[in-house]
Amino acid sequence: MQSEIPEPITFNPYKHHFRFLLGEIRNWNTPETIKEKLLPIGNNLTDFYLGKLDITEICSECKEFFTSQNRISFESFSQWMGGSEWKKIRLSDGSDWLIKMGEQENRYIHLHPAKFSKHSIRVQATTLKTVLALVATQTPLSVSPGINLSAVNQRRAEILDLSPIKALHPADSGILRLWNIFENANTNKVYP
Repeated sequence: MQSEIPEPITFNPYKHHFRFLLGEIRNWNTPETIKEKLLPIGNNLTDFYLGKLDITEICSECKEFFTSQNRISFESFSQWMGGSEWKKIRLSDGSDWLIKMGEQENRYIHLHPAKFSKHSIRVQATTLKTVLALVATQTPLSVSPGINLSAVNQRRAEILDLSPIKALHPADSGILRLWNIFENANTNKVYP
């Protein structure tokens, strides 16, 4: 995927981009493929962008920002970062993005949706993986809490090698909220 992200940017759409994943999961036809595709998500808390900007637009706007500031070269970008661990920029849709120093020589602008930014939500990586496994296997969200819990635990065990969960409470379940967002992606109900 990084080959499609223009240099000097590093961005992981598997962890951070809702609409990218909507397109990708249509091609995940086997448990092995799902497992493989979910590896880049990792195991940490992540900020997940739900807005309208696609990956090309996000990268383009990011590059335009640094070009307009005369900070697109490694040296000038490093000076802009100074000793900061991260800095923040805003894109055209009002979303904020964290900029970090990348680890690769030719990909030194590392991009993440900012915490609590407009058009973003914060999710556990295991929540995101669980929901993606449900959506990839075309498991519909049910009105029955018991059916939903059974489906979640089945996907977690069979595909993700994760422990079962005890309950899915509508008021505080990140899985249910995110599953609902994916279920309603092609309706007017989708966030944001």
